[in-house]
Amino acid sequence: MKILDFVKNLILGFWNCGFIQLCRIVLEHLIISLLIVILIAYLCSDSETAIYAWFLIGVFAVYSALKGVVEIFLEIRNYTRTTDSESKTLILQKIGGKIFDLALCIVGVFQALRIFTHVSRITKST
Repeated sequence: MKILDFVKNLILGFWNCGFIQLCRIVLEHLIISLLIVILIAYLCSDSETAIYAWFLIGVFAVYSALKGVVEIFLEIRNYTRTTDSESKTLILQKIGGKIFDLALCIVGVFQALRIFTHVSRITKST
C-alpha cells in the first residue's frame, strides 16, 4: 500500500468513523446527550459543584483516552496480521476513527487540567 493511500484512508476514517459517527450517535441519543450537557452545565454553574463536574469529566476523558490507545494498538496488530487489501483499508479507517476519539479525549483531559490548575491558583492566592 502506498503512503498516499495509507494517509488517505486514515483521514477518511478520521472523518467517517470519527466525526460523522459522533454526530450520528448524538442525533440517535439526542435526549440523553442533552440531559448530560444540561447536568454538566448545572454542576459547573455552582462554584461548589464545579470542581466535581470537572473531576468527572477529567476521569472519564483519561479512561476514554487510555481505552482509545489500547484499541489503536489492537487495530495496528490486526493491520499487520491481515493480508487482504480491502481488510487493511477498513482497518486503517477504523484507526482513523480511533485517532479522532483519542484527540477528543486529550482535549477533555487538557481542559480539565486547565480548570484544576486555575482552581489551585485561586486557592493558593486566598
